[in-house]
Amino acid sequence: MRLLVLGGGGFLGYHAVTAALGHGHEVTVLSRSGDSVVEGAVALTGDREGDLSALETGTWDAVLDTYTDTDLGTPAVRRTAELLSGRVGVYGYVSGMSVYAPSGPAVPAEDAPVRAAGTEPADDPLQERSLAKLGAEQVLDEAFDGPVFLPRVGIMVGPRDPSDRFSYWPLRLARAHAGTREGPVLVPGDPGRPVQYSDARDVADWVVRVLDRGGSGTYNAVGPGRTETLGDVLDACQVAAGAEPGDVELVWVGEDWLRDQVADLPEERRPLWFPEDQIPQEAVDSSAALAAGLSFRPVLETARDTLAWSWDHALADGLAAGLTADRERSLIEGWRARSGR
Repeated sequence: MRLLVLGGGGFLGYHAVTAALGHGHEVTVLSRSGDSVVEGAVALTGDREGDLSALETGTWDAVLDTYTDTDLGTPAVRRTAELLSGRVGVYGYVSGMSVYAPSGPAVPAEDAPVRAAGTEPADDPLQERSLAKLGAEQVLDEAFDGPVFLPRVGIMVGPRDPSDRFSYWPLRLARAHAGTREGPVLVPGDPGRPVQYSDARDVADWVVRVLDRGGSGTYNAVGPGRTETLGDVLDACQVAAGAEPGDVELVWVGEDWLRDQVADLPEERRPLWFPEDQIPQEAVDSSAALAAGLSFRPVLETARDTLAWSWDHALADGLAAGLTADRERSLIEGWRARSGR
């Protein structure tokens, strides 16, 4: 397969390029720098909001687009769809669960109601992203002359995750276990709460395989493809850190109380799975994607690999999400004073 990746230097795009090369495909990436962060891919210089002359020639079997175009009408996605029509077999666009209307406790399947795309820009980042993804889906239906593949992803984790919302946990527990940042560790809610998340490498590998066989359609692509609780995930993070479940003291804080206490902290800066106002995703139905070959690695592997990557990342850049030691200590003290625990 000759694959064009629009955005191969970030998170999911990086893993898609790596997976495609691993499967023996020819990969071209478009980047502002004209360089590929993955060795073996051909790089073209271009800007989604500027010069796209590098895409005016050439043919590919498939394109994978990871871009979130928040401009009204998603003009960047429309532009590439029109430009590549007739020269690309399948257009794969990475959409998200946020396109669904927040009308119920769960997102049952791909035919659930979606948000209404308004004519005015959104007034908050979540709504802005939601409408951008939905707008791109609609633009592709109108502007691209071939089949379209729409994986709707949810919370993605793993090495290179720019949000650090999952990375916070193996790193925090490793520091607590090593004594470089003392425990106890504050955790939200109930250890039996089911959680859903996807290792981005598994989504990327599946997306490449679907594009390779010319697949199209809309799929919920949310893991882990099995019932897993927050307690299970944190146990795995402790093992990844060289501890055993129970070695690090965890303080489970009531979610309703915690929601008020972290109201000043934007959701994108809260560790998973702190209280948030997004669509509940505990019961997203990804059975169609699972039937189409999507599978997920064990959480322990994800935790170990994320921890290995996050050490250097945290030292170099700091974490984009999480609690400072002082904030965590204050919250634990407040909860214990309130609950008597």
